[in-house]
Amino acid sequence: FLLRCVVSAVLIAYVARSVDWTALGLLLRRVAPGWVLLGSALTPLLIATLTIRWRIFLRQQRIQSSFSELFSLTWAGQFFNSILPGSTGGDVVKIYQLCRVAPDRKAAAAATVVADRLAALMALLLMAAIAFVVDPLPLRLLSDQQVSIGAFTILMVMLAMCGGLIGWLLLRRFRSTQLVGRIGRTLAAAKNNLGFNLTSLAAFAVSLGLHGLNFFIFYCFAQALNVTISYGQVLLMMPVLFFLVMMPVTINGHGLRELLLIGYFTHMGVTAAGQPGIAVQEIAVGVSLLGVANELLWSIPGGVWYLMRRPSREPRESSAMKSVDVSSPSWEK
Repeated sequence: FLLRCVVSAVLIAYVARSVDWTALGLLLRRVAPGWVLLGSALTPLLIATLTIRWRIFLRQQRIQSSFSELFSLTWAGQFFNSILPGSTGGDVVKIYQLCRVAPDRKAAAAATVVADRLAALMALLLMAAIAFVVDPLPLRLLSDQQVSIGAFTILMVMLAMCGGLIGWLLLRRFRSTQLVGRIGRTLAAAKNNLGFNLTSLAAFAVSLGLHGLNFFIFYCFAQALNVTISYGQVLLMMPVLFFLVMMPVTINGHGLRELLLIGYFTHMGVTAAGQPGIAVQEIAVGVSLLGVANELLWSIPGGVWYLMRRPSREPRESSAMKSVDVSSPSWEK
């Protein structure tokens, strides 16, 4: 965690030094409110679609739940993902609440959250792979910096080996603990969600649509700053950028996201229409600030709603969200 804080701090400092803050302020003062409102108005639709995808996996596990209850948890998850490092705080909250309302199906409840994450990741991987084949910009950026692809590959392999070694050591250290047992039961329960069937394909299709909607929201904020970028260019850039930002090397991608945007915008020749004095650094940081501000704007009400509703949940939980199959095997408890 401390290493990730250091990496983010270094990257943010590097980006901050390259930005003309006066020019950035001028760029933000000329923002087009219509595009900002459109991008912001689409955010609740994004949260609702996230809820629909999660509900698909819950129904696979025969856990019945009301849409409003799931929407509340999904919205709260966005809040905790935004304020906690690692972008997994929301998943922990969702698993915790599901285990409270379905205590006889704890492993199955946790498996739905895991499957939901995996569906999003697989869809993003597909989109990123297509985008990377069409335009392998990250490798070209490394080449421009006189870093060989071979050296980069060796570095990635070494990092993967170190991660595997750490994981193996942790597994040996905690293999007899309850945590490892719970993980094993969750993965076993996840088999119901990870099969190749129409339901899983539907969840995957929803994931593709979710990413497309998320990228369109980014496009709206770029247009709000009169950035000369098309939605097609956004589709080539954002899947790869999102995938790289997900790597556990920074705090929620801060610093790395802006650095990658600068690289992509420079490569694409992006400018701010009618503002020739605005450099690509200010454009990248400006678009990023709009996105982060919108995320916080919509996530905070979700957290407040969750905290306000939480005390009154107890009398209603059994009817709002319940497990149909109460005679599940003992390994799911």
